[in-house]
Amino acid sequence: MNAEFIVWALVVGLVLGAGLVWLVIMDSRRRELDVEAVERPLEAAWLSAVMAEDGYDVSPEAAERLLDLHRSYLEAPPPDQASSTHDRYEDGPGAAAGGIPVDEGADPPPVGEG
Repeated sequence: MNAEFIVWALVVGLVLGAGLVWLVIMDSRRRELDVEAVERPLEAAWLSAVMAEDGYDVSPEAAERLLDLHRSYLEAPPPDQASSTHDRYEDGPGAAAGGIPVDEGADPPPVGEG
């Protein structure tokens, strides 16, 4: 009986150990906080190059600004309602198709992709 208990305990220990390793490995992907300020320009350049391959003209500076805005969005408290955020956008001289404001110096989105 003692040998059977040891085998059973070994199997349970291996299963628990494998589950713990799986949890650690699955939770090891990088998060926004893991990206340091030194790495931000490299990420922006990579993003700009990928967007250029997809046919979009996004400068590395614009990509870096978008990454900074995304980080600020993630650090802010969640919005009360998604629809209330959408209601603040208006169609006007600074708005693109769909009612999303465009920066005065920015190029408007291509027709059919906005």
